[in-house]
Amino acid sequence: GGPSLLRALWLSGGTLRSKMSIWHGVGLTITIAALTLKKGNNLFAWHVIGMCVGILIFQPAALHSILARHSFKDADTRKARTFDHKLLQTAVVISVTVGFLAIFFNKPAGFPGKHFMSVHSLVGATALGFMALNMLDAMYRQGANPLKPKLTWVSNLHRSTGTIAFVLALVAIMLGLYNRTPVVDWAVQPIQFSLPSSWYQMDGWSKNTHGEMLTWLFIVSALVLLLNMLSPGAIRSPPLRRGERLEKKTT
Repeated sequence: GGPSLLRALWLSGGTLRSKMSIWHGVGLTITIAALTLKKGNNLFAWHVIGMCVGILIFQPAALHSILARHSFKDADTRKARTFDHKLLQTAVVISVTVGFLAIFFNKPAGFPGKHFMSVHSLVGATALGFMALNMLDAMYRQGANPLKPKLTWVSNLHRSTGTIAFVLALVAIMLGLYNRTPVVDWAVQPIQFSLPSSWYQMDGWSKNTHGEMLTWLFIVSALVLLLNMLSPGAIRSPPLRRGERLEKKTT
């Protein structure tokens, strides 16, 4: 994922807004990670870091790479950008898996137990489900030979599930920053869903760790990234080489 991320940041193609969103995600993730680790290095901190790296850095880079494919006409360059997209999506899956396992093992044993009790966790779990569906669809369309995958294909299902997964993941991040109010109790029978009277109050990990002002800054920053990626702007063509410019002038 690292080399593909660097290519997404430096190579031509795609849209300016999507490329800037990668830098935006890098800065936001570094800030959150540094401030979080400063308060303590534990499993919960790595839940935050894993999810931020996957959703705020690798996911925008993966989307930018597939947008950049449309900036080129030659097949080899288009395949290279698609392959970058594939590697970056794999990095997304690895990062969010690390984040998921960190929070899973951070809580008391037993399932569902204390897991998936808040809107944040339920939305996040739904996002992971769409990511899995998105990945399975891509694996199917690449063909049976993993050594020679088919990289040029179009799937409305892949595009739709990817977009839904990305939106839900960003919403889950914003909800987790705002609060983690429990809305379901798995321990009682029948299972009870309820909305506490304090559901709208900011009272989560981020406020207690970083303060209300920084928490709002993180939430707004994540929202801006989401909106920019949903409306990335016009796809740019790469600059013409000197020989190509001369040829264009003479025609």
